[in-house]
Amino acid sequence: MKNLIYPVLGLMLCATACTGNDSGDKPEFTYDAVKPVDFPASLAIPGFQFPQDSTTLNKWISESKDDSIYLHGWGIWTGITSFTAENTKGDSIPLRVYETWLSPEEMIDSIKGIPLKRSNRTNLKIPHQLTHFGSALQVQQSINDSIHESVSYSPAASSFAIQQKIFMATALKAFATQQRTQIPFFPNNAITIKPVFKLLPATSGQKVFSIATWHGPIDSLASYHEKDWGTYVNVDITNTIKDSNTYPLNDFIHYRLNAEDAYYFNKQFTENSGNKWDAKAGDVVILVAMHVGTREITNWTWQSFWWAPDADNPPAPSSPAIAALRPAALKGAARHYAMTVAYYMVNPKEPYSGTNVTGKPNYAFNPYLEAGFGPGVFNDSISYIATAKGEKVYSYAGVRTNCMSCHRMATANPDSLFNSNNSNTPYVGNSYVSVNDSLFKNQLLLDFAWSIQGNIDTTGWAAYIASQQQKKK
Repeated sequence: MKNLIYPVLGLMLCATACTGNDSGDKPEFTYDAVKPVDFPASLAIPGFQFPQDSTTLNKWISESKDDSIYLHGWGIWTGITSFTAENTKGDSIPLRVYETWLSPEEMIDSIKGIPLKRSNRTNLKIPHQLTHFGSALQVQQSINDSIHESVSYSPAASSFAIQQKIFMATALKAFATQQRTQIPFFPNNAITIKPVFKLLPATSGQKVFSIATWHGPIDSLASYHEKDWGTYVNVDITNTIKDSNTYPLNDFIHYRLNAEDAYYFNKQFTENSGNKWDAKAGDVVILVAMHVGTREITNWTWQSFWWAPDADNPPAPSSPAIAALRPAALKGAARHYAMTVAYYMVNPKEPYSGTNVTGKPNYAFNPYLEAGFGPGVFNDSISYIATAKGEKVYSYAGVRTNCMSCHRMATANPDSLFNSNNSNTPYVGNSYVSVNDSLFKNQLLLDFAWSIQGNIDTTGWAAYIASQQQKKK
Protein backbone atom coordinates (compact mmCIF):
# COMPACT_ATOMS: atom_id res chain seq x y z
CA MET A 1 0.00 0.00 0.00
CA LYS A 2 1.32 3.41 -0.90
CA ASN A 3 1.42 5.98 1.89
CA LEU A 4 -0.58 8.48 -0.12
CA ILE A 5 -3.41 10.62 1.14
CA TYR A 6 -6.53 10.00 -0.92
CA PRO A 7 -9.72 11.98 -0.47
CA VAL A 8 -12.45 10.21 1.46
CA LEU A 9 -15.06 9.48 -1.17
CA GLY A 10 -18.44 9.54 0.48
CA LEU A 11 -18.09 7.22 3.46
CA MET A 12 -20.31 9.59 5.43
CA LEU A 13 -23.95 9.22 4.52
CA CYS A 14 -26.19 12.23 3.83
CA ALA A 15 -26.98 14.45 6.76
CA THR A 16 -30.01 16.69 7.32
CA ALA A 17 -30.93 16.99 3.65
CA CYS A 18 -31.58 13.31 2.99
CA THR A 19 -35.04 11.91 2.50
CA GLY A 20 -36.45 8.93 4.31
CA ASN A 21 -39.30 7.61 6.40
CA ASP A 22 -40.20 10.57 8.63
CA SER A 23 -43.43 9.12 9.96
CA GLY A 24 -41.70 7.62 12.98
CA ASP A 25 -43.69 4.41 12.43
CA LYS A 26 -41.78 1.15 12.56
CA PRO A 27 -42.28 -0.70 9.26
CA GLU A 28 -43.13 -4.37 9.12
CA PHE A 29 -40.34 -6.75 8.15
CA THR A 30 -40.42 -10.27 6.77
CA TYR A 31 -38.34 -12.53 8.99
CA ASP A 32 -36.36 -15.56 7.94
CA ALA A 33 -35.36 -18.37 10.27
CA VAL A 34 -31.59 -18.15 10.84
CA LYS A 35 -30.24 -20.92 13.04
CA PRO A 36 -27.17 -20.10 15.17
CA VAL A 37 -24.36 -22.37 13.97
CA ASP A 38 -21.76 -23.90 16.25
CA PHE A 39 -18.03 -23.52 15.70
CA PRO A 40 -17.05 -26.17 13.09
CA ALA A 41 -16.41 -29.58 14.64
CA SER A 42 -13.25 -29.99 12.59
CA LEU A 43 -11.06 -27.84 10.38
CA ALA A 44 -8.28 -28.92 8.04
CA ILE A 45 -5.65 -27.28 10.27
CA PRO A 46 -3.00 -29.67 11.65
CA GLY A 47 -2.32 -28.99 15.34
CA PHE A 48 -5.50 -27.00 15.92
CA GLN A 49 -8.52 -27.94 17.98
CA PHE A 50 -11.30 -26.00 19.66
CA PRO A 51 -11.79 -25.81 22.49
CA GLN A 52 -8.17 -26.46 23.35
CA ASP A 53 -7.42 -27.86 26.79
CA SER A 54 -6.52 -25.05 29.20
CA THR A 55 -3.49 -26.97 30.46
CA THR A 56 -2.09 -27.05 26.94
CA LEU A 57 -2.79 -23.37 26.34
CA ASN A 58 -1.26 -22.33 29.65
CA LYS A 59 1.81 -24.41 28.83
CA TRP A 60 2.18 -22.58 25.52
CA ILE A 61 1.89 -19.31 27.40
CA SER A 62 4.38 -20.18 30.14
CA GLU A 63 6.88 -21.62 27.66
CA SER A 64 6.49 -18.75 25.15
CA LYS A 65 5.35 -21.05 22.37
CA ASP A 66 4.16 -18.11 20.32
CA ASP A 67 3.85 -20.07 17.09
CA SER A 68 1.33 -22.41 18.73
CA ILE A 69 -0.58 -19.42 20.07
CA TYR A 70 -0.61 -17.70 16.67
CA LEU A 71 -1.81 -20.85 14.93
CA HIS A 72 -4.56 -21.22 17.51
CA GLY A 73 -5.74 -17.66 16.94
CA TRP A 74 -5.80 -18.19 13.18
CA GLY A 75 -7.72 -21.44 13.67
CA ILE A 76 -10.38 -19.58 15.63
CA TRP A 77 -10.59 -16.96 12.85
CA THR A 78 -10.84 -19.69 10.20
CA GLY A 79 -13.67 -21.36 12.07
CA ILE A 80 -15.82 -18.32 12.78
CA THR A 81 -15.46 -16.93 9.24
CA SER A 82 -16.33 -20.27 7.58
CA PHE A 83 -19.45 -20.30 5.46
CA THR A 84 -22.56 -22.12 6.67
CA ALA A 85 -25.65 -23.53 4.98
CA GLU A 86 -27.69 -20.62 6.40
CA ASN A 87 -28.99 -17.99 4.00
CA THR A 88 -31.22 -14.97 4.20
CA LYS A 89 -33.84 -14.13 1.61
CA GLY A 90 -32.47 -12.31 -1.40
CA ASP A 91 -28.83 -12.67 -0.32
CA SER A 92 -26.67 -14.83 -2.59
CA ILE A 93 -23.81 -14.97 -0.04
CA PRO A 94 -24.27 -17.68 2.62
CA LEU A 95 -23.92 -16.51 6.20
CA ARG A 96 -20.58 -17.08 7.87
CA VAL A 97 -20.55 -18.89 11.22
CA TYR A 98 -20.23 -15.71 13.30
CA GLU A 99 -23.03 -14.00 11.35
CA THR A 100 -25.57 -16.52 12.67
CA TRP A 101 -24.84 -15.84 16.34
CA LEU A 102 -27.17 -14.05 18.74
CA SER A 103 -26.83 -10.44 19.83
CA PRO A 104 -27.39 -9.28 23.45
CA GLU A 105 -30.80 -7.93 22.42
CA GLU A 106 -31.79 -11.32 21.02
CA MET A 107 -30.56 -13.13 24.12
CA ILE A 108 -32.52 -10.75 26.35
CA ASP A 109 -35.64 -11.44 24.27
CA SER A 110 -35.04 -15.17 24.71
CA ILE A 111 -34.72 -14.73 28.48
CA LYS A 112 -38.08 -12.95 28.45
CA GLY A 113 -39.65 -15.69 26.31
CA ILE A 114 -40.02 -13.48 23.24
CA PRO A 115 -39.71 -15.51 19.99
CA LEU A 116 -36.49 -14.88 18.08
CA LYS A 117 -36.91 -12.72 14.98
CA ARG A 118 -34.10 -12.23 12.51
CA SER A 119 -34.17 -11.22 8.85
CA ASN A 120 -30.43 -10.82 8.37
CA ARG A 121 -27.26 -10.19 10.34
CA THR A 122 -27.08 -8.38 13.69
CA ASN A 123 -28.06 -4.71 13.52
CA LEU A 124 -25.21 -2.19 13.59
CA LYS A 125 -24.65 0.16 16.53
CA ILE A 126 -22.24 2.80 17.83
CA PRO A 127 -19.35 1.01 19.59
CA HIS A 128 -20.35 0.76 23.26
CA GLN A 129 -16.80 1.24 24.52
CA LEU A 130 -16.89 4.75 23.08
CA THR A 131 -19.96 5.62 25.11
CA HIS A 132 -18.84 3.94 28.34
CA PHE A 133 -15.88 6.10 29.34
CA GLY A 134 -15.30 7.90 26.05
CA SER A 135 -16.23 11.52 25.60
CA ALA A 136 -18.99 12.87 23.39
CA LEU A 137 -16.22 14.00 21.05
CA GLN A 138 -15.00 10.40 20.70
CA VAL A 139 -18.51 9.20 19.95
CA GLN A 140 -18.84 11.87 17.26
CA GLN A 141 -15.42 10.91 15.89
CA SER A 142 -16.63 7.32 15.56
CA ILE A 143 -19.64 8.56 13.61
CA ASN A 144 -17.39 10.74 11.43
CA ASP A 145 -15.12 7.75 10.75
CA SER A 146 -18.21 5.70 9.85
CA ILE A 147 -17.34 3.03 12.44
CA HIS A 148 -20.14 0.66 13.42
CA GLU A 149 -20.19 -2.54 15.44
CA SER A 150 -22.28 -5.49 16.48
CA VAL A 151 -21.72 -7.89 19.38
CA SER A 152 -22.57 -11.58 19.24
CA TYR A 153 -22.18 -14.73 21.33
CA SER A 154 -21.56 -18.24 20.03
CA PRO A 155 -24.28 -20.83 20.71
CA ALA A 156 -22.40 -22.12 23.77
CA ALA A 157 -22.01 -18.59 25.14
CA SER A 158 -25.56 -17.50 24.32
CA SER A 159 -27.11 -20.65 25.80
CA PHE A 160 -25.20 -20.01 29.01
CA ALA A 161 -26.17 -16.32 29.06
CA ILE A 162 -29.84 -17.16 28.56
CA GLN A 163 -29.82 -19.92 31.17
CA GLN A 164 -28.06 -17.76 33.77
CA LYS A 165 -30.04 -14.64 32.77
CA ILE A 166 -26.80 -12.69 32.99
CA PHE A 167 -28.12 -9.63 31.15
CA MET A 168 -30.87 -9.09 33.72
CA ALA A 169 -30.30 -6.65 36.56
CA THR A 170 -32.31 -8.93 38.83
CA ALA A 171 -29.98 -11.88 38.17
CA LEU A 172 -26.83 -9.80 38.71
CA LYS A 173 -28.24 -8.43 41.97
CA ALA A 174 -29.08 -11.96 43.08
CA PHE A 175 -25.48 -13.07 42.43
CA ALA A 176 -24.23 -10.19 44.57
CA THR A 177 -26.63 -10.95 47.43
CA GLN A 178 -25.25 -14.50 47.43
CA GLN A 179 -21.91 -12.93 48.43
CA ARG A 180 -20.45 -13.74 45.04
CA THR A 181 -17.69 -11.52 43.69
CA GLN A 182 -18.08 -12.86 40.14
CA ILE A 183 -20.86 -14.09 37.90
CA PRO A 184 -20.76 -17.81 37.05
CA PHE A 185 -18.01 -18.58 34.54
CA PHE A 186 -18.88 -19.13 30.88
CA PRO A 187 -18.18 -22.65 29.52
CA ASN A 188 -14.78 -23.27 27.94
CA ASN A 189 -16.23 -23.41 24.40
CA ALA A 190 -17.82 -19.96 24.70
CA ILE A 191 -16.82 -17.31 22.14
CA THR A 192 -17.77 -13.63 22.16
CA ILE A 193 -17.09 -11.29 19.25
CA LYS A 194 -17.20 -7.62 18.40
CA PRO A 195 -17.11 -7.11 14.61
CA VAL A 196 -16.41 -3.56 13.38
CA PHE A 197 -17.76 -2.33 10.05
CA LYS A 198 -17.79 0.57 7.62
CA LEU A 199 -20.78 1.35 5.46
CA LEU A 200 -20.37 2.27 1.79
CA PRO A 201 -23.45 4.02 0.30
CA ALA A 202 -23.44 1.96 -2.87
CA THR A 203 -27.03 2.87 -3.75
CA SER A 204 -25.82 6.42 -4.45
CA GLY A 205 -24.32 5.15 -7.70
CA GLN A 206 -20.76 5.66 -6.51
CA LYS A 207 -18.51 2.72 -7.39
CA VAL A 208 -15.24 3.48 -5.60
CA PHE A 209 -14.82 4.45 -1.96
CA SER A 210 -11.76 5.40 0.07
CA ILE A 211 -11.11 4.02 3.56
CA ALA A 212 -8.33 4.72 6.03
CA THR A 213 -6.01 1.77 6.62
CA TRP A 214 -3.77 1.09 9.59
CA HIS A 215 0.00 1.51 9.08
CA GLY A 216 1.23 1.09 12.66
CA PRO A 217 1.15 2.91 16.02
CA ILE A 218 2.70 6.19 17.06
CA ASP A 219 5.30 6.15 19.83
CA SER A 220 3.58 8.62 22.13
CA LEU A 221 0.83 8.72 24.73
CA ALA A 222 -1.79 10.30 22.50
CA SER A 223 -4.94 9.48 20.59
CA TYR A 224 -4.45 8.35 17.00
CA HIS A 225 -7.73 8.64 15.09
CA GLU A 226 -8.27 7.38 11.56
CA LYS A 227 -8.25 10.95 10.28
CA ASP A 228 -4.62 11.18 11.41
CA TRP A 229 -3.35 7.94 9.88
CA GLY A 230 -2.81 9.43 6.42
CA THR A 231 -2.92 6.07 4.64
CA TYR A 232 -5.85 5.06 2.45
CA VAL A 233 -6.94 2.47 -0.07
CA ASN A 234 -9.78 2.55 -2.56
CA VAL A 235 -12.52 -0.09 -2.48
CA ASP A 236 -14.04 -0.96 -5.85
CA ILE A 237 -17.51 -2.42 -5.32
CA THR A 238 -17.67 -3.52 -9.00
CA ASN A 239 -14.61 -5.79 -8.60
CA THR A 240 -13.30 -4.58 -11.98
CA ILE A 241 -10.75 -1.80 -11.37
CA LYS A 242 -7.14 -2.82 -11.07
CA ASP A 243 -4.38 -0.54 -9.79
CA SER A 244 -1.81 -0.54 -7.00
CA ASN A 245 -4.04 1.13 -4.43
CA THR A 246 -7.53 -0.12 -5.39
CA TYR A 247 -8.86 -3.36 -3.95
CA PRO A 248 -11.94 -5.26 -5.10
CA LEU A 249 -14.88 -5.59 -2.73
CA ASN A 250 -14.31 -9.33 -2.78
CA ASP A 251 -11.08 -8.78 -0.82
CA PHE A 252 -13.27 -7.77 2.14
CA ILE A 253 -15.74 -9.78 4.17
CA HIS A 254 -18.89 -7.86 3.33
CA TYR A 255 -22.64 -7.87 2.86
CA ARG A 256 -25.45 -5.59 1.71
CA LEU A 257 -28.01 -4.02 4.00
CA ASN A 258 -31.58 -5.22 3.76
CA ALA A 259 -34.60 -3.09 4.67
CA GLU A 260 -34.47 -3.97 8.37
CA ASP A 261 -30.72 -3.32 8.57
CA ALA A 262 -31.15 0.10 6.98
CA TYR A 263 -34.09 1.03 9.23
CA TYR A 264 -32.24 0.26 12.48
CA PHE A 265 -29.01 1.79 11.21
CA ASN A 266 -30.74 5.09 10.44
CA LYS A 267 -32.57 5.03 13.77
CA GLN A 268 -29.40 4.36 15.78
CA PHE A 269 -27.18 6.93 14.13
CA THR A 270 -29.75 9.67 13.65
CA GLU A 271 -30.59 9.55 17.35
CA ASN A 272 -26.93 9.70 18.38
CA SER A 273 -25.54 12.18 15.86
CA GLY A 274 -28.22 14.82 15.69
CA ASN A 275 -28.19 14.52 11.89
CA LYS A 276 -30.44 12.53 9.60
CA TRP A 277 -28.93 9.38 8.18
CA ASP A 278 -30.34 7.67 5.12
CA ALA A 279 -28.77 4.26 4.63
CA LYS A 280 -30.71 2.15 2.15
CA ALA A 281 -31.20 -1.49 1.41
CA GLY A 282 -28.42 -2.41 -1.02
CA ASP A 283 -25.72 -0.27 0.60
CA VAL A 284 -22.54 -2.24 1.24
CA VAL A 285 -21.08 -3.03 4.66
CA ILE A 286 -17.44 -4.13 4.88
CA LEU A 287 -15.81 -5.78 7.89
CA VAL A 288 -12.71 -3.80 8.86
CA ALA A 289 -11.91 -5.41 12.22
CA MET A 290 -13.05 -7.80 14.93
CA HIS A 291 -12.29 -8.56 18.59
CA VAL A 292 -12.62 -12.27 19.45
CA GLY A 293 -12.48 -13.78 22.95
CA THR A 294 -12.72 -17.46 23.93
CA ARG A 295 -13.17 -18.88 27.45
CA GLU A 296 -10.60 -21.64 26.90
CA ILE A 297 -8.47 -20.26 29.76
CA THR A 298 -9.52 -18.46 32.94
CA ASN A 299 -8.56 -15.03 31.60
CA TRP A 300 -9.97 -15.86 28.15
CA THR A 301 -7.88 -15.88 24.99
CA TRP A 302 -7.96 -12.61 23.05
CA GLN A 303 -7.33 -12.11 19.38
CA SER A 304 -8.07 -9.02 17.33
CA PHE A 305 -8.23 -8.86 13.54
CA TRP A 306 -8.26 -6.00 11.05
CA TRP A 307 -8.22 -5.70 7.27
CA ALA A 308 -4.71 -5.17 5.90
CA PRO A 309 -3.70 -4.17 2.34
CA ASP A 310 -0.60 -6.34 2.60
CA ALA A 311 -1.76 -9.16 4.84
CA ASP A 312 1.60 -10.94 4.46
CA ASN A 313 3.44 -8.02 6.06
CA PRO A 314 1.07 -6.37 8.55
CA PRO A 315 2.25 -3.59 10.88
CA ALA A 316 2.27 -3.66 14.69
CA PRO A 317 0.60 -4.82 16.80
CA SER A 318 0.66 -7.67 14.27
CA SER A 319 3.79 -8.85 12.44
CA PRO A 320 4.96 -10.85 9.41
CA ALA A 321 5.76 -13.70 11.83
CA ILE A 322 2.11 -13.83 12.91
CA ALA A 323 0.92 -13.63 9.29
CA ALA A 324 3.21 -16.50 8.30
CA LEU A 325 1.24 -18.84 10.57
CA ARG A 326 -2.02 -18.42 8.64
CA PRO A 327 -3.18 -21.94 7.76
CA ALA A 328 -3.85 -23.04 4.21
CA ALA A 329 -7.47 -23.65 5.23
CA LEU A 330 -7.93 -19.89 5.62
CA LYS A 331 -9.01 -18.73 2.18
CA GLY A 332 -10.60 -15.86 0.31
CA ALA A 333 -11.40 -12.52 1.88
CA ALA A 334 -10.83 -13.83 5.43
CA ARG A 335 -7.14 -14.25 4.56
CA HIS A 336 -6.84 -10.50 3.93
CA TYR A 337 -6.87 -9.68 7.67
CA ALA A 338 -4.05 -9.18 10.17
CA MET A 339 -4.09 -10.56 13.72
CA THR A 340 -2.73 -9.64 17.13
CA VAL A 341 -3.13 -11.76 20.26
CA ALA A 342 -3.31 -11.16 24.01
CA TYR A 343 -3.04 -14.45 25.90
CA TYR A 344 -1.36 -12.60 28.77
CA MET A 345 -1.08 -9.02 30.01
CA VAL A 346 2.61 -8.79 30.83
CA ASN A 347 5.64 -10.47 29.30
CA PRO A 348 6.95 -12.68 30.90
CA LYS A 349 3.61 -14.27 31.70
CA GLU A 350 1.89 -13.13 34.88
CA PRO A 351 0.05 -15.13 37.58
CA TYR A 352 -3.75 -15.13 37.84
CA SER A 353 -3.46 -13.10 41.03
CA GLY A 354 -0.58 -11.46 42.84
CA THR A 355 1.28 -8.27 43.59
CA ASN A 356 4.53 -6.63 42.50
CA VAL A 357 4.36 -8.31 39.09
CA THR A 358 7.02 -6.99 36.73
CA GLY A 359 7.78 -7.51 33.07
CA LYS A 360 7.55 -5.94 29.65
CA PRO A 361 4.47 -4.54 27.87
CA ASN A 362 2.34 -6.71 25.59
CA TYR A 363 0.40 -4.37 23.33
CA ALA A 364 -2.57 -5.91 21.53
CA PHE A 365 -5.39 -3.68 20.34
CA ASN A 366 -7.86 -3.07 17.52
CA PRO A 367 -6.72 -0.02 15.49
CA TYR A 368 -10.27 0.83 14.40
CA LEU A 369 -11.50 0.99 18.01
CA GLU A 370 -8.76 1.64 20.55
CA ALA A 371 -6.21 3.68 18.57
CA GLY A 372 -8.36 6.79 18.85
CA PHE A 373 -8.40 6.70 22.64
CA GLY A 374 -6.34 9.41 24.32
CA PRO A 375 -5.05 9.74 27.89
CA GLY A 376 -8.35 11.11 29.24
CA VAL A 377 -10.09 7.77 28.66
CA PHE A 378 -7.89 5.77 31.02
CA ASN A 379 -7.02 5.78 34.70
CA ASP A 380 -3.52 7.22 34.32
CA SER A 381 -2.39 6.23 37.82
CA ILE A 382 -2.73 2.49 37.19
CA SER A 383 -2.09 2.32 33.43
CA TYR A 384 1.51 1.17 33.38
CA ILE A 385 3.79 -1.86 33.34
CA ALA A 386 6.39 -2.12 36.09
CA THR A 387 9.74 -3.33 34.73
CA ALA A 388 12.21 -5.55 36.54
CA LYS A 389 14.47 -2.48 36.89
CA GLY A 390 11.84 -0.65 38.89
CA GLU A 391 10.78 1.65 36.06
CA LYS A 392 7.25 2.31 34.85
CA VAL A 393 6.20 2.11 31.20
CA TYR A 394 3.00 4.15 31.04
CA SER A 395 0.19 2.94 28.82
CA TYR A 396 -2.70 5.42 29.07
CA ALA A 397 -3.28 5.63 25.32
CA GLY A 398 -5.13 3.40 22.89
CA VAL A 399 -1.99 2.32 21.02
CA ARG A 400 -0.62 0.89 24.29
CA THR A 401 -3.58 -1.22 25.32
CA ASN A 402 -4.07 -4.94 25.82
CA CYS A 403 -7.39 -6.75 25.32
CA MET A 404 -7.00 -8.87 28.44
CA SER A 405 -6.11 -5.95 30.71
CA CYS A 406 -9.14 -4.01 29.49
CA HIS A 407 -11.65 -6.85 29.74
CA ARG A 408 -10.42 -7.83 33.20
CA MET A 409 -12.00 -4.54 34.31
CA ALA A 410 -15.51 -5.55 33.19
CA THR A 411 -17.73 -5.18 36.26
CA ALA A 412 -21.13 -3.97 37.38
CA ASN A 413 -21.94 -2.14 40.60
CA PRO A 414 -24.68 -4.19 42.31
CA ASP A 415 -25.97 -1.03 44.00
CA SER A 416 -26.55 0.94 40.79
CA LEU A 417 -27.66 -1.63 38.23
CA PHE A 418 -30.59 0.55 37.26
CA ASN A 419 -28.22 3.27 36.02
CA SER A 420 -26.64 3.23 32.56
CA ASN A 421 -23.19 3.97 34.04
CA ASN A 422 -23.29 1.06 36.44
CA SER A 423 -19.60 0.16 36.66
CA ASN A 424 -17.07 1.76 38.99
CA THR A 425 -13.98 0.23 37.39
CA PRO A 426 -12.06 2.36 34.89
CA TYR A 427 -10.48 1.61 31.56
CA VAL A 428 -6.75 0.84 31.80
CA GLY A 429 -3.97 0.58 29.27
CA ASN A 430 -1.65 -2.41 29.14
CA SER A 431 -1.35 -3.21 32.84
CA TYR A 432 -1.20 -6.24 35.08
CA VAL A 433 -4.57 -6.48 36.80
CA SER A 434 -4.99 -9.10 39.51
CA VAL A 435 -8.39 -10.67 40.12
CA ASN A 436 -7.91 -9.66 43.76
CA ASP A 437 -7.21 -6.00 43.01
CA SER A 438 -8.80 -3.57 45.48
CA LEU A 439 -10.43 -1.84 42.48
CA PHE A 440 -12.98 -4.64 42.46
CA LYS A 441 -14.19 -4.06 46.01
CA ASN A 442 -18.01 -3.96 46.05
CA GLN A 443 -18.10 -4.70 42.33
CA LEU A 444 -19.40 -7.81 40.56
CA LEU A 445 -16.87 -9.17 38.08
CA LEU A 446 -18.50 -10.05 34.74
CA ASP A 447 -16.08 -12.76 33.52
CA PHE A 448 -14.32 -10.30 31.18
CA ALA A 449 -17.57 -9.43 29.33
CA TRP A 450 -18.05 -5.67 28.96
CA SER A 451 -20.97 -6.62 26.69
CA ILE A 452 -22.93 -7.63 29.80
CA GLN A 453 -22.35 -4.30 31.51
CA GLY A 454 -23.43 -2.43 28.38
CA ASN A 455 -26.69 -4.35 27.94
CA ILE A 456 -28.17 -4.75 31.42
CA ASP A 457 -31.96 -5.06 31.27
CA THR A 458 -33.95 -3.78 34.25
CA THR A 459 -37.20 -5.59 33.48
CA GLY A 460 -38.70 -6.82 36.75
CA TRP A 461 -36.39 -4.65 38.86
CA ALA A 462 -39.13 -2.95 40.90
CA ALA A 463 -40.80 -6.26 41.68
CA TYR A 464 -37.46 -7.79 42.64
CA ILE A 465 -36.63 -4.98 45.07
CA ALA A 466 -40.11 -5.17 46.56
CA SER A 467 -39.72 -8.91 47.14
CA GLN A 468 -36.34 -8.43 48.81
CA GLN A 469 -37.79 -5.78 51.11
CA GLN A 470 -40.65 -8.10 51.97
CA LYS A 471 -38.17 -10.80 52.97
CA LYS A 472 -36.51 -8.42 55.42
CA LYS A 473 -39.78 -7.82 57.30
